[in-house]
Amino acid sequence: MSETVLEDYAFLVSQTVESRRKGRGLKAAIYDASRILGLTERRVRACLYREIRSVKAAEWLSVRARFAAHLEAEERRYVAEAELLRARIKALRKEAA
Repeated sequence: MSETVLEDYAFLVSQTVESRRKGRGLKAAIYDASRILGLTERRVRACLYREIRSVKAAEWLSVRARFAAHLEAEERRYVAEAELLRARIKALRKEAA
């Protein structure tokens, strides 16, 4: 595997960890990321600290697909949150009128 693929792979894993870290510890975020991406916690840590040496094509494709699914889930969550906020704002404006 090329160096670029390793960097991209580690970046996706790191992004998953960071997205799960908000308000939580690093250990919990690594655990969540490992479950989301289908990797071991050790593998996630290795990516986080750029210790990985190689990535098999099947693993790379699997992580990319799981990361995309993770982003889609995040998008759905943000859309639902935005709709809820819009409804609350609308209710407050009606109340104030």
